[in-house]
Amino acid sequence: MRLTYVHDIFVGANKAYIYIWFSRVHEIIYVGMTNQRVGTLGRAAQHLDIRGTLRTRFEESLGYSIDKSIDLILFTFPLPTQKEFVTVEKSYREAVEYLVQKYLIELQGKLKYSYKVISWVRANERISNSQIISIANNIIHEFVTVLSNSL
Repeated sequence: MRLTYVHDIFVGANKAYIYIWFSRVHEIIYVGMTNQRVGTLGRAAQHLDIRGTLRTRFEESLGYSIDKSIDLILFTFPLPTQKEFVTVEKSYREAVEYLVQKYLIELQGKLKYSYKVISWVRANERISNSQIISIANNIIHEFVTVLSNSL
């Protein structure tokens, strides 16, 4: 038996999230964002589908199926509920996603576990916005704290 705590990662109505997939065994990190109605749980199903980006990048990077992963963990970070983050327009979410990935790349080799970032993100004009920078820094701080203390 395995326990799966869904809590609020499924609730995506008027919400947006940054998420980080992490595997200690396979030494990978994948960063993404979503504002889908089905939250990060629904987005996770898409990522693990036969043509999902996480599945594809995992298999391209490591040379074997993601189905062999035994410790893939999904970290979910809620974004503010301001309309800039939850609407169809995605530049605010993409800017946070970009900075989170950038900071994780900068931290490679400095944390408790080794990893390779296998996601692809794009920069935009919002990455210098002080609110975006603060949100990304908070996500990194929370992720690094959990990674250092409990895994």
